[in-house]
Amino acid sequence: MAIARPSRFALPAPGLPVAAILHAALLAWLASVAIQTFESVPITEQSVEVELQTPEEFEALTRPKPPPVTAPAPAAPPLPEAPPKPDEPAPSPQPPAPRPQPAPAEADGMVHPPRMLSQQVLANRRSRETVAMLPRLAPDERVEQLCGLEAMGQIHDWQRDFEPDRVTAYALAATRLSGRVLTAEGAAFRSRQHWYELRFACTVSADLKRVTAFAFHVGGPIPRGRWEALGLPAVH
Repeated sequence: MAIARPSRFALPAPGLPVAAILHAALLAWLASVAIQTFESVPITEQSVEVELQTPEEFEALTRPKPPPVTAPAPAAPPLPEAPPKPDEPAPSPQPPAPRPQPAPAEADGMVHPPRMLSQQVLANRRSRETVAMLPRLAPDERVEQLCGLEAMGQIHDWQRDFEPDRVTAYALAATRLSGRVLTAEGAAFRSRQHWYELRFACTVSADLKRVTAFAFHVGGPIPRGRWEALGLPAVH
């Protein structure tokens, strides 16, 4: 009895070709549907508007904007002053500023100015006659004239309310000249048509041309009734 041997190549199963054909058909149908769907979508064209600009307009558009300016806040109005309480007195007005006081006198009761002023008085053009007259005077009279000029300058510099225009060294008492020092204990000076008591000590240089030291004390006003007896003129 002969035994049939199997063939070298096995035959495919009957259902395999049918499955492959169906799978290929499905893929083809899907591809066709995708192509039809893509073709059925309308393609719309979009237009872009282009506006031509000059370089100045482009620069103005691209320039950064300045920061906004904020207005300053209005200042708060000043608070009204509170009225004084009934039991408190109203504040008194401020006193006026004090006037500058003259230089104080020293222990001897006299003012000793640090600088001499007669040379400034003689340098004034209004003193030309006095300067021309001094060399023709006797030494004691020259000393008296120089010391009188020094007294007028120092009194005005010490107290500007005084405007001396004349000095009499011997009005109330005789003068004393010791070397180059003239002492006048009873002198007088006129200011604004009024006479005042004065005493001074005046030292002059060796050539009798300038004052080197001076000290003085201003007294009270001389009564007008005594002017004529003392030889004190009211005007000249």
